Amino acid sequence: MKLTERLARFRARLIGWTTPDQAAWRGASIALRTFGWSLAAVTALQLALPNFSWERALGVIAGVGLAVVGALVALLLIRLFRRGPLSFWWGLLLTTAMLAITVGVVVSPGGFGAVLAAAIVSVALLGGGTATWRANGFTRARAAATAFGALGAAALLTMMLLPGWGDPAPRAWSPQQVAALDLPNPGATGEFHVRTLTYGSGHDKRREEFGSKVDIVSESVDGSKLIEGWSGLPGWARTQYWGFDAKELPRQGRVWFPDGYGLFPLVLMVHGNHDMEDFSDPGYAYLGELFASRGIIAVSVDENFLNSSNADLLGGFKGGLKKENDARGWMLLEHLRLWRQWNQDPTSRFHGKVDLDHLALIGHSRGGEAVAIAALFNRLPFYPDDGRVTFDYGFNLRGVIAIAPSDGQYEPRSVPTRFADVNYLVIQGSNDGDVQSYMGSAQYSRVGFDRCRSCFKAGFYLLDANHGQFNTAWGRNDLSSVWGRVLNLVPIMDPDAQRNVANVMFGAFLEVVLHGRDEYRPFLANPAAGFAWLGPNIRFVNEFAAADETPIANFDEDADLTTGSASGVRISGSDLARWFEVQLPLKWDHLATQAAVIGWNRTDDSKVPELRIDVPASNARNRQLSFSLAMSDASPLDEDADTAWKKPDSIDFHVVLTDRNGREAAVALSSLRPLYPPIEVATRKFAFLDAVDLSEPIFQHYAIATQDLHGIDGGNIASIRFRFDATRAGVIDLDDVAMAPEASAGAG
Repeated sequence: MKLTERLARFRARLIGWTTPDQAAWRGASIALRTFGWSLAAVTALQLALPNFSWERALGVIAGVGLAVVGALVALLLIRLFRRGPLSFWWGLLLTTAMLAITVGVVVSPGGFGAVLAAAIVSVALLGGGTATWRANGFTRARAAATAFGALGAAALLTMMLLPGWGDPAPRAWSPQQVAALDLPNPGATGEFHVRTLTYGSGHDKRREEFGSKVDIVSESVDGSKLIEGWSGLPGWARTQYWGFDAKELPRQGRVWFPDGYGLFPLVLMVHGNHDMEDFSDPGYAYLGELFASRGIIAVSVDENFLNSSNADLLGGFKGGLKKENDARGWMLLEHLRLWRQWNQDPTSRFHGKVDLDHLALIGHSRGGEAVAIAALFNRLPFYPDDGRVTFDYGFNLRGVIAIAPSDGQYEPRSVPTRFADVNYLVIQGSNDGDVQSYMGSAQYSRVGFDRCRSCFKAGFYLLDANHGQFNTAWGRNDLSSVWGRVLNLVPIMDPDAQRNVANVMFGAFLEVVLHGRDEYRPFLANPAAGFAWLGPNIRFVNEFAAADETPIANFDEDADLTTGSASGVRISGSDLARWFEVQLPLKWDHLATQAAVIGWNRTDDSKVPELRIDVPASNARNRQLSFSLAMSDASPLDEDADTAWKKPDSIDFHVVLTDRNGREAAVALSSLRPLYPPIEVATRKFAFLDAVDLSEPIFQHYAIATQDLHGIDGGNIASIRFRFDATRAGVIDLDDVAMAPEASAGAG
């Protein structure tokens, strides 16, 4: 047989294998339509049944209806150039629309395309292969098509049903080298007996503790000028559900307070965005009880009426409230106004019991952004977006804590939120399936200190922690019941362990800023000093900066690589493979600060690459050197190098300090803590389902007590050299090189 005849026969056979007959088209059509309608039913039930309300159900019906209508419109267009029966295309489009509702909004475009293609091909092969097999008898091709379809469908179903799997390559992680603090655990229950009550409108439709059984009736406030989207059908549904609109926002809260005499500091806690029908404010009871037992009045503020709902689908897929975080922050200040009134009212049960000179705010998720907005609004005379709204707050806000905050949901005049002279603590989990990026580090970089010389800011990146377990009402699944099926839940840490870390970190922070116990400040600068409090196997990266530090090089001043942040500081490099300054990207957005990117590739042992910073005498009288580092993903090799770059397991080098008498002391970075590779985490079961990069720069704070270095005058430093003599090649991000007046902020 000639080659041309063989090719023609193979072509005919290939066409026969790949061209569906009528039975195959019919079977695939039935399978896809059945799958699509089943998805619609399951999605509608899972979205509408939890915390059922008719408003929620109407929204789900509207959402499914929109998906079906969209599929029908596309079907009409396909009639113009279709191949195959319309019933097949109808099933395909319906399946596509329903998958977009169930998982498409929480995975990357590429990831959704892969899931969609796999689902459609699997269902079509299973249905078409089965139908052809039954109609025309067994062949290997028909059996193979059916088997491939069944295996693909089983794999997709397994992926959705299994909770996930462990980390295939657990990260090595050594603790920081630092002496433990000899102090009581700030996360342990205090000496005060705790009492509770609620305050609210007195006519809440959904919760009797804010309605008929409320302890203190409070006045509502008009937030209509700060809220966009409480209108149309979604606004009607929201008003129907709550019984009020944006002009009558209730000030409601759950209060835990010490049973004792005297003035007590006050802390307000606020949740973030969640299904508004699944109330979020009870989820911070564990914090409220802890704080009250330690002599602090704690309030979990109700802002559920500002959260999203499936009822928003009545306005289409973009219905509901928009950029409402300014209202969330403003509501916190209105709650503080209420507490100020009670403290001054002789008839109030809290008369003369609130220490208004010591106030703090804690926010989670969008609430974590809201507390930063509240800190900004607290100092402003008018609402930035509408001068008709006057602000006259001026509270003595001492501290702000942000838990896995969003950032940029609201921006005054399209500028990121900045505030100053308030102590700031941010905590973020590496396995956060909701706020996947360390957005709080961007806000951290924008917190400044103008007048408060005792203020500080701290960041705590907790490995293996998720988003929801900081709130007991949210739990392990960071997304709703349908969408959460794509999350990998297995690597997430134990919920009690995660909340214990919150107790310890927040307890220490409030001891410093509300009770004036500065002895806990070294722990916030270096939490390794409290490993015994945090619990076993806790892994973290931390940042810290204090107002009393003298900046040497934060790389924000100009485009000249050789200048520092203080007058007279000079920077130079020798034998470096990379040296430039850049605003580093996060998974979402960018850090609001520049950093120096330093790379080296030591091929000649006689030449040791260095970055040198010469310090003028006026800036060298302090007693502690601090700086922040992150290992970069970038390669130090030339672009045309044949060798593939592999990041080292850790980076080590020496920090060499020289005094004005020419004497030197070298400190190995690893003696403080090794510098580890970027933390890569896929919060979804497969990395391609993540809508973001798997890593981002997470800065680690380092500090060296110069007065403890032997052989040099630690209070008279002339130069700082980063001498890359241990790890042969690598790239680091360097930021916030500074000198502090003493080593009490956690050296080592």
